[in-house]
Amino acid sequence: MPVLPILSYLLLALGLSWLVALPFRLPTEWPTHLVAFSVEALIVLAALALVPALQSRRVRHLVAALVALTAMLALGDLMIRLALNRPLNLTLDLPLVRALYDLATGTFGLWGGLALLAGLGLIPLAAYGLTMLATRSVQRMARHPGVRAAALLLALTGGTAQILQAEKPEYFGTYWPASTSAGVTLASQWTQFRTLRTVEPAFRAAEAEDNLRDIPQGRLLSGLKGADIVLAFIESYGESALTDPLYTPRIGARLEHFAATAETAGLHTASGWLVSSITGGQSWLAHASVLSGLTIDSQQRYDLLTTGSRRTLERYFAKAGYRTVAFEPAITRPWPAGDFFGFDATLSAADMGYRGPAFGWKTMPDQFTLHRFEQTERRLPAGERPPVFAKFSLIDSHAPFAPLAPLVAGWERLGDGALFHDLPPEGGEPDSLWQDTGRLRQAYAASLDRALQVLQSYAARHVDDRTLLILLGDHQPPGIIAGDTESQAVPIHVLSGDPALLAPFLDWGFRPGMTPAPDQPRPPMAAFRDFLVQGFSPQDDRRIARSGAAAVELDGARQSH
Repeated sequence: MPVLPILSYLLLALGLSWLVALPFRLPTEWPTHLVAFSVEALIVLAALALVPALQSRRVRHLVAALVALTAMLALGDLMIRLALNRPLNLTLDLPLVRALYDLATGTFGLWGGLALLAGLGLIPLAAYGLTMLATRSVQRMARHPGVRAAALLLALTGGTAQILQAEKPEYFGTYWPASTSAGVTLASQWTQFRTLRTVEPAFRAAEAEDNLRDIPQGRLLSGLKGADIVLAFIESYGESALTDPLYTPRIGARLEHFAATAETAGLHTASGWLVSSITGGQSWLAHASVLSGLTIDSQQRYDLLTTGSRRTLERYFAKAGYRTVAFEPAITRPWPAGDFFGFDATLSAADMGYRGPAFGWKTMPDQFTLHRFEQTERRLPAGERPPVFAKFSLIDSHAPFAPLAPLVAGWERLGDGALFHDLPPEGGEPDSLWQDTGRLRQAYAASLDRALQVLQSYAARHVDDRTLLILLGDHQPPGIIAGDTESQAVPIHVLSGDPALLAPFLDWGFRPGMTPAPDQPRPPMAAFRDFLVQGFSPQDDRRIARSGAAAVELDGARQSH
């Protein structure tokens, strides 16, 4: 029996099956996980060697196309797991291709981003070519009986190992050599597609239930006493920033400094948690969950929401006599879904009047966005204009986390932002950061610290007893930053010069200060719309804001602090 063809087949089959399995094992803290072999690949190669009817060029092309498709799915699955901490779902994730293009070109420049995307596109092409060569070699070697026997034995061994892994995992410890992830991922796409088709009826039923619609006009949000509401989402601000030892020293110190600055400015503070609908990215889903009072955890549910009739938070504020505005510095192209939310004004990047430089992917600094709001919406005293409900999508702490705009001490100097041309950016270049996980995590902490520092300065300068500032994270950062955690909780902070405006939050489980406690309640983001509207809409003629009690509670907490 010739030994060389058998050895050649074994090397080829194990090599190809390893390449198919590898992307599904990344990332991992266990090096042994990287030595895995695709059972599906071993079975397909055995079939090519054993079944004469399959030994044709057409079949080889079919197998190569299947491997190329698997390579694309594996690549997409890897990126989704790294960014969003969940498996790939093609039905939901295909729209993210445009977001990938924006992130790549924003991080590495147009040509650098295109080169990166082209490199990713070459991976399935390379998989196709390698598979064509491999299958042709297998069919040629299959003339030897020993090769056919080896192919059958190898496929049976892989299948047996997979069964044992499932039935007796304790036998394998941390090393699981057999992998069926390729087949599972392929099959799951069809299963997920069929499941999603059943979502719409249940979603429409939930959409129709609205506990707020019957609140009388005279009571609607009257507990706010006409205070301006500033709702600001802080990008990638999740529980990990307050609990992970990599970030806690810096972010914890920032929150303590923030609390001290707020107290000096005569502001009262309280903090709590919300559980985001997503993790790692897709901030607009979290924003939609807060505004709609529904859990929006996928693009499909977002599309259903924005083609429906749900009355969102800002529409209740409009009904109560507020001017509603949204500041969206990350939006750089038409946003048809914006019409659904119905803000009186939605300012995208092009509408801000910014004349400074972009900072990598970030179109402008958060400081300028907040400055623009004050100059355009709050220039007149509160009594000479309608109260304002403003929603912000802040981006200083958005990936790739660098470069950062410097903080300008004198806000009056900001003007149209042109001064940033003369100020050196901070934080380094993003292309070098993403080559080193440690530096990337440091850059994340620095960008989040800067985002909070800007808000600290803003609060001290612009928040008073006629303002309620609500700061909340949108989601946990990507898994490569957040680490091995299942938490989707995000901090939420409220600040005002009027302690009565914080009373409903204290009743909801918040505690005074800028640092939420681990054991505080963690309601879902979808609960926030109803809480805010009901909490500030009195049930009778008495004001729900317990000014005296709230002031005593907050002042007592300050003294104990």
